[in-house]
Amino acid sequence: MRPRHRRPSPGLLDRPADARRFGLRLLRLTLRATASTGRGPAYSGAGAARLERLFARPIPGRGLPPGTVLRRLEHDILRHSMKMGHPRLFGLFTPGPLPAAAFAALPAAFVNQSPDAWKAGPAATHVETRLIRLMNGLVGFGPRAFGTFTSGGGVANLIALKLARDRALGLASRLRGSGGEAARLRVYASDQAHFSVGRALDILGLGERALVLLPTGADRRLRPAGLVAALARDRARGLRPMAVVATAGTTNTGNIDPLAPLARAARAAGAHLHVDAAYGGALLFSRRHRRLLDGLERADTVTVDPHKWLFQPFSLGALLARDGRALRASFTTEPEYLRKDLEADPGRRDLYQYSLEGSRPFRGLKLWMTLQMIGARGLGDLVDHTMDVATHLARRVAADRRFEACGAPVELASVCFRYLPAWARGGGGTPPGRAARARLDAAQRAIQQEVERRGFAWFPTVMMDGAVWFRFGVFNHRTTTRDVDRVMAHIARVAVDLGIERGRG
Repeated sequence: MRPRHRRPSPGLLDRPADARRFGLRLLRLTLRATASTGRGPAYSGAGAARLERLFARPIPGRGLPPGTVLRRLEHDILRHSMKMGHPRLFGLFTPGPLPAAAFAALPAAFVNQSPDAWKAGPAATHVETRLIRLMNGLVGFGPRAFGTFTSGGGVANLIALKLARDRALGLASRLRGSGGEAARLRVYASDQAHFSVGRALDILGLGERALVLLPTGADRRLRPAGLVAALARDRARGLRPMAVVATAGTTNTGNIDPLAPLARAARAAGAHLHVDAAYGGALLFSRRHRRLLDGLERADTVTVDPHKWLFQPFSLGALLARDGRALRASFTTEPEYLRKDLEADPGRRDLYQYSLEGSRPFRGLKLWMTLQMIGARGLGDLVDHTMDVATHLARRVAADRRFEACGAPVELASVCFRYLPAWARGGGGTPPGRAARARLDAAQRAIQQEVERRGFAWFPTVMMDGAVWFRFGVFNHRTTTRDVDRVMAHIARVAVDLGIERGRG
């Protein structure tokens, strides 16, 4: 009996003509939904309950017609997504991606190269190697430097701290484990350091208690004198400094620790210096503001996230290491199916030897496309433009008594401030007392939620020193000073509409 051949589902798009037709429709509706001039809303305003109901329908057992799938994509998903390209969207670290970078996701997905092993992604391996060397050169590392692309700063920080652990305990710890000596290891960072530092110590088996968080002042920077004192205190107690983590671009306010003095302190203590520049590392491409990263070249490892302030789509992070051989020694392994003596060219590079990841996407293609299309200098010019807009916003906040800045200096494209209703202004400043502070915090939350509901703009709130602030991140090269001015005026109108301005809200 001859086997029956079932008619293939239209959703397979096996015929080139069907795939081409579907792809063109998909591209058109995606561009229509995401390309923004600022005329429409930054967000639909839909809340969690509405979206939960929207996506409650069962997953189909058989594929739906392609046209139906595209309509659901457009009306259910694209419609209710944050419009990252909108000039009045000031998200946490979510950029308005450059079209060239976003388009690169298509060929990367179709060629489906995994640059973990050369033979799984030959061209991809060489593209990413070239980009890593470029970024190491911008940092100021020498020819022995190397690195790896990662899914983001959290994984890059983990790789850096594993490298520091192996330096402190020796490479034999890869086989025998950390042992009792690990209990004496300490890592130092400011109280503004990213949460991934503590998480990395947990994963490495050192425990989050190995992290010594040092207080910052109003400038949100790690104080070198405080670090030196902590290092001396712990060594006197028989503890061992493993690493110092400096931050170049704190999450809330975008401030940069004093890198050169921290490098001197770390070196004197024999500790690995890691700089988490996931945010501020974008200044490596800037001609006008690169000096803010002076001292970065003295680090042992550096994290940079192009998917933050270099306008790349998620996900694209990077870990850069001064000593590429040490990085390889911390991760090298050779499974039977990747043995070099079985290959025609045993000298070729396998990137899985420099990372905790195996199979992974061809992340570097989007950055390569960006640099090919606008150049390194052009990318830096976009960073400088967003710095100009953030500086304008900071000046506007300082000049308008209806707003109050958080007090940290504006060094990158982040500005934290809050709205001061009439009852919170005046010569005495914010009314004293717990009740008044709680009332002012409630006003910030109400304003942010109403702005989000209306969709004219979007920005998050953050908690710092027990108070609620608006956090504006200018990560969209389309955002102008006029957009900033309009959002500030909108915030003031919302405060009036809600009755907050005169104390009725």
